[in-house]
Formats: sequence, C-alpha cells, structure tokens
Amino acid sequence: MKRSHFFTLAAAFSLGACTDNPVAPGPGDPQEPILTTPSTTTIAGRIRVVGSGADLAIELRDGLDNVYRLVGSKAAALASVDGGDVIARGTFDANPGFVVEEFQVTAMHGRPALDGRLEATNDGLAIRLLDGSLRVVPGLPENCAEHIGARLWVTGWDGDEKAPVEFGLIA
Repeated sequence: MKRSHFFTLAAAFSLGACTDNPVAPGPGDPQEPILTTPSTTTIAGRIRVVGSGADLAIELRDGLDNVYRLVGSKAAALASVDGGDVIARGTFDANPGFVVEEFQVTAMHGRPALDGRLEATNDGLAIRLLDGSLRVVPGLPENCAEHIGARLWVTGWDGDEKAPVEFGLIA
C-alpha cells in the first residue's frame, strides 16, 4: 500500500470517528420511539359518584354496562351531576381512566336537560347553551336568578306540566 493511500484511508476513518453521534437513529429506525398524540374519544352514559373525601371516584356507566373512571379537572364538576346522563369528550390514560376535556349534561332524573350558563334577558331568564344558542326558560324558580353567570342544568323546559322546572349547579 502506498503512503498516499494509507493517509487517505486514515483521514476517512478519522472523519467517521469525529461525528457527534456516530449511531444516531434515523427516520424509521426501530431505536427511535414513535410519539403518538392521543385521539379524542366520546363516551356517553350515566354518572355515578362513589366514595367520599380522598376516596371520591366519579364513574360513567354506558349503555353496554362498561364503567369508566373519570379523571381530570373537568371530571370534578361531574360530581355535581350524580345520576345524570352526560356525553363526555376526552382521552384514555394509562391509569386506567378517561381524562374529561369537556362534557354536556343531557338528562337529569330521567328527564331531558339543558346545559349552559344562566343569563338575564329582556324576555326573562335564559340558558346560553354550549353551542352558543340562547334558550329562554319560563318557569324557572325565583332563587335561580342568584346564579346568573353560573353553569347549570335545567329540566322541565319542554313544557311538561306534570313535572316542574328544576335546575342544579354544575360546579
């Protein structure tokens, strides 16, 4: 081997040895973890609050008798709608649990419910629904007015004279 070939070969090995990360994984390399973003899922069912204090658990039972443990800051508000029917959107975590990102109360005490923020209008008290629409609710109890701005559920808005208008705070 000639001396010039030897120096060329030595220079090539030196360049390869001087890289910052000689075994850097590339795209599609099995050593490179693939990070996935959780996809949002929708579940629906009846809320059940179990336990108390530090042992408080909020569960949703769907129509197929599957029970989901609800977690996250939005799930805490669901404790106020124990026995209510809801649609919840969120992601599953590894605990296992369902991290609630948003929810809508659809029924309370077996009756259809509105879910929104209470507002005072020229026509009376109204509910600003989650979709942004406004629904005037005649017959709301007088003590409801002290909750203007609060999120609440309302039943009896559909004109059923057998059952009075009822409401409850979602907090």
